[in-house]
Amino acid sequence: MDPGIVDEEPLRQWVLKAYHEKRFEPGQARDALAAVRQFLSGPPGGDCSPGRYWFEDDPPASVRSFMEDMERVKPGLSRSVLEPLLNACKDRERSGGAEPIPNPSLFISSLAGAVAVKTGIDETPACALLAAAMIGISRLGTRPLAEALEGP
Repeated sequence: MDPGIVDEEPLRQWVLKAYHEKRFEPGQARDALAAVRQFLSGPPGGDCSPGRYWFEDDPPASVRSFMEDMERVKPGLSRSVLEPLLNACKDRERSGGAEPIPNPSLFISSLAGAVAVKTGIDETPACALLAAAMIGISRLGTRPLAEALEGP
């Protein structure tokens, strides 16, 4: 998928919704949101670059870190989050889709239920993880996430 093919605003809204609803819950929800925060904003207390996400500074390292953080939440979570997004991007490329995804919010929510059922995590943090990954794909393209998923 070409970078910029997604309207990021609805994706950011999923992240904010999850943060506001689940940030004080213990366990997986909190840890999933910490993974999202670090992927998008960097480590706590780090420098912030307006208009840029942390993962844009060092895509391979930040994508790897995001995947490791997801695996700490629940083994297999990174694959459950990234595979459907990457497969959807491949399908879109094969069909010649060059237009933005018409409803990113619906797209993410439709995938989140399956991720929640498959992994046992709450659907709201699942939406935030999917949204963060989709923002990453929007900015970086699919390659860094696909390569990290394939492993070294």
